[in-house]
Amino acid sequence: MPTTIREPEVTIALTSAAQAILNVPQRVLIIGQKQAAGSASGLVQNISNSQVDWTNLFGARSMLWQMIANFKKYNNATQVDVLTLSDNGTTKAVGTITVVGTATAAGVVKVIVGSAYDYTFQVPVAVNDTPTTIAANIAAAINADVNVPVVATSSLGVLSLTAVNAGTVGNQIALYAEQTNIPAGISSFTVTSGMTGGAVDPSFTNIFAPIVDLRYQTFVWPYTAAIATPQVYLDSLWSAQNNILDGVCVVCVQDTYANLLSLLGTFNSNSVNIICDEKETRAEKVGGSILEFPFGISAQFAAIRSLRRTDGASIGQFVIANNGALDAFGGMPLASLPYFNTPMPKLPVQVPGDGFFATEQAALLAAGGSIIGNNIANNGVILGPQVTTYKTDAASNPDITWHFLNYVDTASACREYFFNNLKARFAQSRLTQGAVIPGRSMANDVTIEAYCMRLFKDLGKMALLQSGAAAEKYFSDNLSVTLNLATGTVTITGQFPIVTQLRVINATFQMSFSVEE
Repeated sequence: MPTTIREPEVTIALTSAAQAILNVPQRVLIIGQKQAAGSASGLVQNISNSQVDWTNLFGARSMLWQMIANFKKYNNATQVDVLTLSDNGTTKAVGTITVVGTATAAGVVKVIVGSAYDYTFQVPVAVNDTPTTIAANIAAAINADVNVPVVATSSLGVLSLTAVNAGTVGNQIALYAEQTNIPAGISSFTVTSGMTGGAVDPSFTNIFAPIVDLRYQTFVWPYTAAIATPQVYLDSLWSAQNNILDGVCVVCVQDTYANLLSLLGTFNSNSVNIICDEKETRAEKVGGSILEFPFGISAQFAAIRSLRRTDGASIGQFVIANNGALDAFGGMPLASLPYFNTPMPKLPVQVPGDGFFATEQAALLAAGGSIIGNNIANNGVILGPQVTTYKTDAASNPDITWHFLNYVDTASACREYFFNNLKARFAQSRLTQGAVIPGRSMANDVTIEAYCMRLFKDLGKMALLQSGAAAEKYFSDNLSVTLNLATGTVTITGQFPIVTQLRVINATFQMSFSVEE
């Protein structure tokens, strides 16, 4: 082997490229009850898209099964974890539908249990069918569905429905007896008692112990009488020390307008999104104006919210903007896109006359309640403005800073982006009040200010913070960086001029009788 001369000696080291670090992927936590036959306990991570898995883990008829199924109707991309609870006792909700009269003509009766989309039962009626026969046939049809969250029995024309899970959640199951085209001879086909009597929910003491230090941007919470449980927990995480742990609890409450206003008055949190739906009580229907489980509505909204913020997710079906091609794909920039007018195609259209009047909607929004309802054509359900229950600052002064959910989403995304990238950029850095030495990992107030400006410009390009020369000057003028070399502390203060929502257009046009000047 010949002698090889390698002079001068040269060694070239390669380091990773300096790249911005995006925010962590979305993760959703669903909380609810399983059936006793389900094998799951505690925290179950990464729920699959297989209904067989949900059945094995939680039981097919359980409320958890319903919540997961509603989430997966829209979103199979975002990670979903489940915090599993068991029934606390056996006090279950019960409701009844009563049939009166013997059929003199053939036809069909229609019953909805909880969800018009999933659990609509159309049962044939023959001539001379008695109330006892009709009620028994309806019970058989309901029990033949392996996923419906009730068990049906019948006696002498009375159909009784008992929730599978104990506790108050069973009281949220709507019952509907269709009044149109009832076969002749049946003089009455009514909901004689809505689902009621469910009591004794699981204990919520230390419920979130299994998820300490885990980040969930969205909680789906079904217990309308215990919203304070996730609210207190999430509020404590809003400004977590040396971590990003904030999230928002989504809960749908179906109740009267007066009761909803009263409920909203008890909350003032940027961590709670309460979707309001009016509860209807009449002969054919006892339940929400939207015939879907409230916890199903919450799960559907959580699915859309998390999908919008999942990088690269296809969300064109949920974005109606005709001039925003980039908004058809999920990611950080969608945090600032308004929620209102987002289609929810898996929810049934409200019957005209159901739901809230315009004045009631405005009052609920002002009180911190979010709205879902029909579109103008009354052929689909869409989101209204989505807000949190935050209304006043610590001194009880009116404050809109965290009122709209988009403001919370935008601020959270911006904070996380700064957090991740400041940690990465200055992961191992000297601190000096003097000049930085080329080739050495060092930082001073000038380099830190410059890096903050770079991050600000990044967020401007993502349509989260305002962009352009005026915005950059505003950010720079309000940015302050102070150093304490003794403790190695850098204190940064500034302002985020966020991108908001176009909610109101006011225009005045003067009438004219000529097009000539």
